[in-house]
Amino acid sequence: MGDLHGRTVESRAGVAAFLAGVWLIAAPPVLHFSASTHAFRPYWWSMGLAVVLMLLGMVRAMAPLDVPLAQPITIALALWLLIVALRAADGGIWVVWLNQLVVSALVALSAALALLISVRR
Repeated sequence: MGDLHGRTVESRAGVAAFLAGVWLIAAPPVLHFSASTHAFRPYWWSMGLAVVLMLLGMVRAMAPLDVPLAQPITIALALWLLIVALRAADGGIWVVWLNQLVVSALVALSAALALLISVRR
């Protein structure tokens, strides 16, 4: 029963990471970021991280306990996303910063909770 619970928690955390990656890619045109009309130049790092988060999220959702380092890698990616948001090269737009801050917090929190639950088992 504990294994099923661990798989469910990890799978849900993977789905959250996948959806966060989708949102990072969809956010510039949806929120009308000014650089979205300039081929997303300031957002290449964020979009690259979003693609990696989506791929890792799919792996975590489909094979939750088969990749033991998935949670720490996801937490590291979320922290890197926060660093990318704080860079001055992003133009200092508060909407961009807030969006990436919220997304990175969501991804890090879901991965940390999944890691905590898996360590407790």
